[in-house]
Amino acid sequence: MEKKTAGARRRSALLALAALGVAALCLALGAGLGLAAPAVAIDVCLALALLGALAYAAAESGLAARYSSATLVAAQLTGAFLVLAWLSYRAGDTPLPIALLYLVAMCYGVLHLERKALAVLAIFALVTHGTALFMLIDHGGRLGLPTAGLQLAALLLAFAWLIYAGGAVLRLRARLAAARSRLHDFEREANERAGRDALTGVYHQQHLMDVLEREIARAERIGKPLSVARVDLDWLALLNEAHGQIAGDVALRRFTAAATEALRDVDVLGRYGGKEFIAIMPDTDVKGAVIAAERLRAAVAREPIPEVGGRRHLSCTLGVAEHRKGENTRLFIGRAEAGLNYAKAAGRDRVVALDAGGKPLLIEAA
Repeated sequence: MEKKTAGARRRSALLALAALGVAALCLALGAGLGLAAPAVAIDVCLALALLGALAYAAAESGLAARYSSATLVAAQLTGAFLVLAWLSYRAGDTPLPIALLYLVAMCYGVLHLERKALAVLAIFALVTHGTALFMLIDHGGRLGLPTAGLQLAALLLAFAWLIYAGGAVLRLRARLAAARSRLHDFEREANERAGRDALTGVYHQQHLMDVLEREIARAERIGKPLSVARVDLDWLALLNEAHGQIAGDVALRRFTAAATEALRDVDVLGRYGGKEFIAIMPDTDVKGAVIAAERLRAAVAREPIPEVGGRRHLSCTLGVAEHRKGENTRLFIGRAEAGLNYAKAAGRDRVVALDAGGKPLLIEAA
């Protein structure tokens, strides 16, 4: 997020430099056409270059990060208007290109500021420009009051139109932002659906492995425990044989609903294949994982199913393992599977975590 914000501020600074470049180009053309004295054009171009360099330096140094984008743009325009007022006074009786420079500066503001801020800046520009013109008249310039008034009136009308256009631009930007947000939500929802098993609604194997790899990297980085449980839904094949695949699908959905409800919000349950599932439990050591697995097993055992072999409720068998530093995903899951196989051999419908010697850990519930 910080990188995106820094990039946005850098782009804003570059846009400001582009606007100043356009203003400098207008001055150069004005000087070439005899509308402004070359010495004045050079002085103002230097002033604009200094203003642009300050804006870019503030963006690159991080100083601009302390202020909002609107505040920075308003400060840039304030500086630009002061430079233009000084140019109006220096230009003497050939002020024609200056009005165009004011419009270039305001167009830059239209892209970033709300109407109220634009109106305040427009008033500031009119006051400073008018002050420069009247100072020029007071010092014996050939510019008359009617001409000065006409210039101010023309700028006022141009600013009024730009402020109105700025409102339309902001509404358009708001609509584009809303559309982009909806598109992002649709994309996230599509990715979420693509990562889930169609029958049970939990994550499928590939997405589950991606999550597990990220959690392993996170656990290694911050030094927190991480545990997984390999879960096997018991007697699903017998249920399919006795009552058909539809009954088996119902059992899978009931199992995942009960298991998800028993886990924490931060835990991740996914289908590893067929009737096998994996529960990823971040920030959980083996003792906490066994307790959570027992809670899951008990929740599943309360789910009713059509009677199969004398059983009227679902049951599941779980093998639990805690991640060891430097251990890869395959070995991690393999140790949980070893606990699962031990639990199956012991009669199913239980939770087993094995120690380093391959013997079951005896963990009492808290």
